[in-house]
Amino acid sequence: MTRFLNSLPVGWVLLAGFFSLPAPADLIAQPIPVAEYAARRAAALDRLPDGLLLLHARTGPKDMEQPGWVQEATFFYFTGLLNLPAAVLVLDGPRREARLFVPGAPESFGFPVAGLVPPPGEATARTFGLTAVEAMAAFVPFVERRMEEGTTRFYVDEARRPEATGVPAPLAPVAGDKTLWRYSLAGAFPTAEIRSAAGVIRALRWVKSPAEVAFLRDNARATAAALLAGIRYLRPGTLQREAEVAVVAGCIDAGAQGPSFWPWLMSGPNTRVDYLVRAFFDYDHLNRRMQAGELVRVDVGCAGHGYGGDVGRTVPVSGTFTAAQREIWDVFVAAYRAGVDAIEPGMTRDDVFAVSRAWIARRREAVTTPEARKAVARMLDPEQGINWHLHGVGVESGETALDTLVVGAVFAYEPMFTYEGEAYYLEDMIAVTPGGHEVLSAGLPYTAEEIERTMARR
Repeated sequence: MTRFLNSLPVGWVLLAGFFSLPAPADLIAQPIPVAEYAARRAAALDRLPDGLLLLHARTGPKDMEQPGWVQEATFFYFTGLLNLPAAVLVLDGPRREARLFVPGAPESFGFPVAGLVPPPGEATARTFGLTAVEAMAAFVPFVERRMEEGTTRFYVDEARRPEATGVPAPLAPVAGDKTLWRYSLAGAFPTAEIRSAAGVIRALRWVKSPAEVAFLRDNARATAAALLAGIRYLRPGTLQREAEVAVVAGCIDAGAQGPSFWPWLMSGPNTRVDYLVRAFFDYDHLNRRMQAGELVRVDVGCAGHGYGGDVGRTVPVSGTFTAAQREIWDVFVAAYRAGVDAIEPGMTRDDVFAVSRAWIARRREAVTTPEARKAVARMLDPEQGINWHLHGVGVESGETALDTLVVGAVFAYEPMFTYEGEAYYLEDMIAVTPGGHEVLSAGLPYTAEEIERTMARR
């Protein structure tokens, strides 16, 4: 059992009733030091000096279907507290203070879960580098007191995409964690002015520390291994679900916590983005048997250290591209790699996209098959061409990317292209370095020949 515990990822795990409880210091994800979390909070206070930034931890237990509990991303980013539910972090701009309000022990199946919630008091505050750690009962009186003293502006985080409230207006929302938190604050403190701090938070999360880059490099390594496990499983007649399980096992085998999102191994008609998004509302996750001649969008990520991963390729179910697929894919790949090769600090996302587009424009005449010629012409169409996409990767597998690439930014370059019902998709995790960039998801195949050679080793 000791060997099992030593193999667990960073953070801490409580098996109540069997093992001793962790000390408060074990609640902080390592090897990121407490001082780094304090520096992140200080940076937020610098940018929001006139109000209270109010961040709520994830409130309830994990769903039974989830492989593990996942902390609210921004709360985790500013605290490192991976397994603390229902707490509130208050960053007080005028006072330059950071206070954590903690609830009582949560319950699961009627049993109190001991050891999750650190005790209020000065010792815990020192451990976490906070001004104070107080019981949740003190939260409302504290906020009311600060409002009486003149601090009536609240800042909150926002979701990356608009949240569904679950009801029509003017009914109170029943869904959307951040929407509900804002609504709750507005109801409790009706005279407060509530503003979004999303821009400040996203700018801070965009630039990763060396420790964060190390986490993401490790996740990218695991994700690359899981992707290879998935594509080597593919054969005509197999179910998408079977290949998805191979990816999940690949994450575990590579030392990750598990998938950072459920794998998308979408085949044939499911590869089109306008259709594959149905998977978010489909009990079977669009499961189907894969057929020879079809392409598969392999979009996967492994989680570890409280951070995500996101890598992808397009591969043929049969292990061999058709002549047209091969040419289309290789043009797509070469344009993608031209953009990646150009990445350096100070470029914008549009600069990267422009390099990739320019490569296609220069080489389009070298394409030989009629179908590939039509497809390459379509790639350059501003309306129906390649969807050039780039998003951040960090605490979440998909984060907002800022326009300018700066040292420490980690992102996924993720162009997508659909032609005659077939979709082509490619994605790597990339870190911006002082000298240019580093592809964190190194060692994966790119060209049709490389992919076919990899799949031949099934």
